[in-house]
Amino acid sequence: MTFISHTGNGRRFVVSDIHGCLKTFRHLLENRLQLTSADQLFLLGDYIDRGESNAGVLDYILRLKTENYQVYPLRGNHEEMILGAWQLHKNQMPPHIKFADRLWDAPDLLDATGELPDTYVAFFKSLPYFYELDNFYLVHAAIDFKHPRPFTDYSTMVWEKQFSYNPGPKIVVHGHKITPLPEIIKRVENRSLIIPLDNGCYYGLAKFRKGLFNFGRQKEVGNLCCLNLDTFELVVQENNE
Repeated sequence: MTFISHTGNGRRFVVSDIHGCLKTFRHLLENRLQLTSADQLFLLGDYIDRGESNAGVLDYILRLKTENYQVYPLRGNHEEMILGAWQLHKNQMPPHIKFADRLWDAPDLLDATGELPDTYVAFFKSLPYFYELDNFYLVHAAIDFKHPRPFTDYSTMVWEKQFSYNPGPKIVVHGHKITPLPEIIKRVENRSLIIPLDNGCYYGLAKFRKGLFNFGRQKEVGNLCCLNLDTFELVVQENNE
């Protein structure tokens, strides 16, 4: 079990589902939060796909870690998918299936030879499925507390969208399922035992605003949400790509 203690006097922030929206992510951290190396930043997965700066988001996270920021990234289903595609590729997928075809929404991750750089592979492989804190569990999608061994049920942690049971006492903060902003605000204000943070940041991108990907309630989605675990302040950053 990956337990992270609260160090020093720094703040603790949780951010979910960045999906390649680098400008929005950087603005949130650098301008809204003014993140310092004393703070702890927890990221709930899905750093890639949908947006235009997938490699940029990964490079930024890796740079923060190199500069000794306390960054704790988790694995999301999109990281799980790209690792699966990479492993199939290395095990000789049929020749008509190109690895690049498995990255239809994040082609900028590939190098000039069409390969996934070792740096990204190592990063994806290093990602844990959840963190335990003093009063919280952090996970990408859900935790099945009815499972006989819930903290080994990794599939639920990255894929499950139906999450309605938490016996407590620790609060679970998760992403993965796009949740309207009023619902997120309500859960935070009530300090619910299950708090969703994914507000579909990428729906703020022009290519997702209309047509097939129209959420139907556009004013309630399209933001990158950040929760301060100590004050329960919710910082909502509109997509500004």
